[in-house]
Amino acid sequence: MFGRGNWAVFGIKKSTEDTFVAGLDGFHDLSQEVAVAVAKRDKVPTFGINPFAQPRSDELTNVTNTGFKLSDHAYGFWLCTNDQKDVTHAASKKEQIAYDEMGKPFKFLNKDEKKAVETAVTSTAVVERKQFPVLVDFEHELVYIEATAEGDVEIAQIILQKLGAETFAVAWQFGGYDWVTKFLNIVNEKTKFIEEMTERAEELHRFRRDEIEKLDDKMMESIVSNFYALSELDTGHWCGLTTPARIRLYKPTDAIGTAGASLTFSLLRLSEDSEVAASNVVFQSLESKYIKKTDSEKQIRKDMFTLDLNDNINLLDAGAALLRGFDLPGFKKNLKTTAKAQTSPLEISDYWRLWLADIHWAIATFVDNVTETLGLDKKKFGLLPFVEEETKRETVEVE
Repeated sequence: MFGRGNWAVFGIKKSTEDTFVAGLDGFHDLSQEVAVAVAKRDKVPTFGINPFAQPRSDELTNVTNTGFKLSDHAYGFWLCTNDQKDVTHAASKKEQIAYDEMGKPFKFLNKDEKKAVETAVTSTAVVERKQFPVLVDFEHELVYIEATAEGDVEIAQIILQKLGAETFAVAWQFGGYDWVTKFLNIVNEKTKFIEEMTERAEELHRFRRDEIEKLDDKMMESIVSNFYALSELDTGHWCGLTTPARIRLYKPTDAIGTAGASLTFSLLRLSEDSEVAASNVVFQSLESKYIKKTDSEKQIRKDMFTLDLNDNINLLDAGAALLRGFDLPGFKKNLKTTAKAQTSPLEISDYWRLWLADIHWAIATFVDNVTETLGLDKKKFGLLPFVEEETKRETVEVE
């Protein structure tokens, strides 16, 4: 958390907040402490939760803070999954027991003998633990979990439902299955600084990277070093495409993976029919900064947030939208600004609360930029309940 990661997002009904809060008040049966005990006793997979400020509260003898509330209508906790795993190579243990007690390899044991050996090996397994943060935002009716596996998303939904909340499916919806490709290629086609990017690509073709002299203009050096496309969008924000990326040299062909901004820039110009299929994306703001020493203003670029955009942007089977490769590069700086404005030190809840607020801001900003770029009505498109997409499709078919 608080760095580059992969997140899943699904919906939660604000009308169920009171029931959810009541469930948290009596959450002991869903606690990680109970889950670990059951996993050890019954040798079965289990899951449980810990408060956001106590990621290992099940191991603590004196828990002083068991709260889940981050702010009005916002909550956070750690979701832990527990499973039995033999970390010392179970197959070799089975083989040894079979040799010692049955006098033959495990493969040649009968059904009952195999069961006896497997039971003996299971008894030596340890509890394997995996955990990730869950942020619940009833105000905007969204849940964020730092996990994208279908099973993990479904477990989070089960936990919330057991606590009394009602969840629902959401998805990125921007007017068609190919919106990612459309957006990326508009950014690529509108790219600025083509001359500078071309020059850097040619230099890299002739010289080693360490032989290339960096530009005096640090901003331009950052652009040609990191991006194969950088465009100003109609919102006033900038969108940069960087690697890893996947491109098609010709539209009927399969996409190929690329690494390196200049190489990707060159490959996209080998054919007029080339296109971007997937890419790491950086959204930036261009701001003016006053330089006191020279009594002048200087333009600076600030990375607002990053995403990996590809066809796997929705996890439809689990009813979740995905934020892959998501990061907020300016989060630490924002924390320092907040800390200076407060009279008391930041608490753990402040870190979680501010991260949640910034994720919501990033999603709203992303929706604004995509809808504006694709010429869509942001009231009808964006991160929406998935049923709305089905309803819209049925309406079109009827018409």
